[in-house]
Amino acid sequence: MSLAAMVLADRGEHLAGFYDRWIELITFGRARSVRRSVLRHVAPGERLLDVGCGTGTLAIEAARSGAAVVAIDRSAAMLSIARDKAALAGVSVDWQQADIAFPALGAEQFDVATAVFVLSELSYELALLTLRRMAAAVRPGGRIVIADECAPDGRLLRVLAAAERSLMRVVSFAALQQLAPTRRHPWRRLIDEAGLHLSSEEKYASGSLHVLVATRPARLPAAKRSPQVIDTAMPQGLRGSLARAAAWLDLPIAVPPAVYALGRPDHDDPVLLTGNFLASVAAVRSAMAKRDAYLIVEDTDGWNVWCAADAGLFNAEKAAAQIELYGLDELVAAHRVIVPRLGGRIHAPLAALTGWQVSVGPIEARDLPLFLAEGMRPQMRSLERLYRLPERIRVGALTLIQLPLFLLPLRLLPSRLRRPAWRFALAAGCLLPLAHDRLPGRTGVAKGAVLGCAAAVLGVATRTLRPNAALIVAAVAPYVGWIYQSSTPVVFWKRLWR
Repeated sequence: MSLAAMVLADRGEHLAGFYDRWIELITFGRARSVRRSVLRHVAPGERLLDVGCGTGTLAIEAARSGAAVVAIDRSAAMLSIARDKAALAGVSVDWQQADIAFPALGAEQFDVATAVFVLSELSYELALLTLRRMAAAVRPGGRIVIADECAPDGRLLRVLAAAERSLMRVVSFAALQQLAPTRRHPWRRLIDEAGLHLSSEEKYASGSLHVLVATRPARLPAAKRSPQVIDTAMPQGLRGSLARAAAWLDLPIAVPPAVYALGRPDHDDPVLLTGNFLASVAAVRSAMAKRDAYLIVEDTDGWNVWCAADAGLFNAEKAAAQIELYGLDELVAAHRVIVPRLGGRIHAPLAALTGWQVSVGPIEARDLPLFLAEGMRPQMRSLERLYRLPERIRVGALTLIQLPLFLLPLRLLPSRLRRPAWRFALAAGCLLPLAHDRLPGRTGVAKGAVLGCAAAVLGVATRTLRPNAALIVAAVAPYVGWIYQSSTPVVFWKRLWR
C-alpha cells in the first residue's frame, strides 16, 4: 500500500511529509522491525545501494552505522526530505534522483543493494528489470535484500487482507484516480528469474511482510524471454464470451503482459504497443490478422489505453522494460515502435529510454494495416469515428451500470427528492451519449450541468417538479456528467492532444 503514499508525495513536498507515518500505519508499526532486519545484512564499511529510498530512513540509519551509501529515488519531494533528515542526523549520503529501473550505475560497485517497500509498486516486468539492475550493481557474492508485502499466513488473515486491499482499491481510485493496490509478487520466482540465489527469508506481521536475502552468483544469466503466441493469451469458450462481454463494458479484463508474435514476424516486421486490456489486444490481433508483427502488451492492470494513460498506468518505463527483457533490439532491424494515439503522450520518454524511433499510430486498431502501408491519414486521428452509434450505446450502458454505485448518497434524501434525481440520472445516462454533439460544453460535467439545469427549469415551468426537487436535479446533474465523462475518452480530447 506504499504506492498511495508515493503517488501523493509526487504531488507535493507537503504531502511527502506524511510518507513515514503512512508506512508505519499500513505496516501496523512493523516498518521499524523490518528496517532493523534489513540493516543486519549491512556491515560497517560496506558500500550500500538503497533503491527507492523514499524519505531516506533506511539510508540514514545505514550511514550512521558506518556504511557508504548511495540512495536513489525518482521523487524530488522525497529526496528533499531525505536530505534534510540526513543533515539533521549529521551523516553523508549520496542522494541521486533517477528512475529505479533505469539508473546510470556502474557494474559491481556495491556490497549490498536494498529495496524496501518499493518493488511491489512496480509491474512484475519492471520489478524484474530493477532486480537485475541491482544484481549487476553488486559484486559477485554480494547481497540483495528485499523487504515487501506478501500474502499473510492463515485463511482468516488472508480474507481480512483481501478486504483491506479491496477497500484501498476503491478509495484510492476515487481519491486519486490513478492507482491500484501494490502487487504481491511471487518473490521466489522473481529472484530466480533475476539469476539470484535465495539465501534467507524472514516473516513479520503474521507473514504479510517478508525480508528476503539473495546472493549474486559470479556470472549473471543473459537469457532473454521468447515472444509468446498470441492465441495462448486469449480466453476461450464460455469464459472467453463472458470476458469479452465484460470488456465491451470497459471492465478491466486483463491479458497477461508479454511480447507476443502476431503471425510469423522476422527482422523486418513492425513492433506495436498496447495495454493488457482484453478488448485492446483483441482489436490489434484482429486488425493484424493478415500481417506479421511483434506486439508489446504492457501491464495496465487490465484498463484500456486511454484510462491507463490518464492514470499513469500506461507508461514508457513498462514498455522499455518489455523491449529489454525480450531482447527486441536483436529481434528487429528497424528500432521503431508504434504506440496507440490515446496513449501517445509516452512517445518522448519512451524514445529517451530506449533510443528507438517512436511513432504515434491511429486511434483505431483497424487502421493499423493502412497506417503501416501509407502512413497517417487525417481520418485516422478523428475522434468522430471513435464515437459512432455502437460506441455511444456502449458508453450509455456503462454509465447506467455505474449509476447505482456512485449515487448511493441519494439514499440519504427523502423519497420525494430522491426519485426525481434518480429519474433524471437514468434519463441523462441515455441522453448524454446520444446527444453529445448537440449539448454545449467541452466536458461531460459541463454537458451534464446544462442538461440538469434545462430539466430543472422545464420541470418547474410545467409544474412536474417542485422547486426543491428541481434544485436537487440541478445539483446532481454535474455529477452524472462526471460519471458519463469517465466512461469515454471523447470528452478528454482537448487534454489528450493539447
